Amino acid sequence: MIKSGVDLRGIQPQMAIAYTIAAIVFWEQAGSACWITSATDSIHGANSLHPKGLALDLRTKHLRSEQVHPVFMALKMALGEQFDTVLEDDHIHLEFDPKEA
Repeated sequence: MIKSGVDLRGIQPQMAIAYTIAAIVFWEQAGSACWITSATDSIHGANSLHPKGLALDLRTKHLRSEQVHPVFMALKMALGEQFDTVLEDDHIHLEFDPKEA
């Protein structure tokens, strides 16, 4: 699911894979759809990977409070080390940011 106004132009293939995994995790952990609330749109911090198409924000406000952390932890595990998965106040931030070995 994509929130109205979200711009996906320039999104990188890694983020399509991440969203596919996230949709499965949201459904398995919370019985809920996974909503993209930001991609290459909006204003983000100076070091943000959103403008490069390497980050997505996923809505959490539609989840019950006890569902948020299990969804976050399952998503973090499912995406692995090449993705940074960050639980923010009102969303989960995903970015493809592999670290050098």
